Amino acid sequence: MNVRDFEVFKTIVESGSFSKASEQLFIAQPALTKTIQRLEKKLGVTLFERTNRIIRLTDEGQLFYETAVTMLQRMRELKIQLEDMNEHVKGHLKIGLPQIIGTFFFPQVAKVFSKKYTEVTLEIVEEGGLSIEKLVEKGEVDVAFVVIPTQSNELEEKLIFEASFVACLPINHVLKDEQQISLEQLKQDDWIMFDHTFALRQVVLDSCRKEQFVPSIAYSTTQWDLLMELIRKELGVAIVPSPLIEMGGQNLCVKEISSQYIPWKIGIVVKKNAYKTHALQAFLKIVSDVYK
Repeated sequence: MNVRDFEVFKTIVESGSFSKASEQLFIAQPALTKTIQRLEKKLGVTLFERTNRIIRLTDEGQLFYETAVTMLQRMRELKIQLEDMNEHVKGHLKIGLPQIIGTFFFPQVAKVFSKKYTEVTLEIVEEGGLSIEKLVEKGEVDVAFVVIPTQSNELEEKLIFEASFVACLPINHVLKDEQQISLEQLKQDDWIMFDHTFALRQVVLDSCRKEQFVPSIAYSTTQWDLLMELIRKELGVAIVPSPLIEMGGQNLCVKEISSQYIPWKIGIVVKKNAYKTHALQAFLKIVSDVYK
């Protein structure tokens, strides 16, 4: 039994005959008769008296008709409510923001989204990128901005931004006059790294490994401004995404990396195959619009 069965039965009753119902529904009369016979067989009752051509309901038929009217009305109301939800997005979203990435990408999205969807609240969850990935996997965070590719097969990811890494050296470093440098030229230096919870750290380690060395790590930090200050104080070198230089690269020696292209790929991630609420769908759409 399905919604169509209710519609067919209700139309037959209200039109007063199978032939008129056939015209209204654009269904051949024998097909309507078979539909009613199938319903009666499934329900184990007789729905119409068959003594003459006049449509007359049995007691069971009357009950079925009243139920059909109610069910179809509820279906119409449900459709209207669902359409209304699409137009009036409400809810609460948890947004995962690794410390570095959040500064660059979230404010612009939040401004556009909050202006358009005033009935959705956004909660920021700040952790290192790898920790954020785990929270999205567990369903504890709805969506996150992270470095991609992620280390998880449970996440659905979409690239929104890409920039290159650059070498960041003290202003009086021995390589200050070089136009470009390779990572191998820095293998004897002390290195300053982001904390192990940062996906950026693994990008740096993998890049050094490609040039056949393991960097000597002097300091690890979760703060990008501290990392820059440690370099200024001549306590080490680092490779960082080029947008970081725009925010805090004063009094530093910045060099392009000639030996390889190291991309900083930022993506938006959600849990794979999970239900996306209207609020989440709206947020993903805004991100796509902002970072076309």
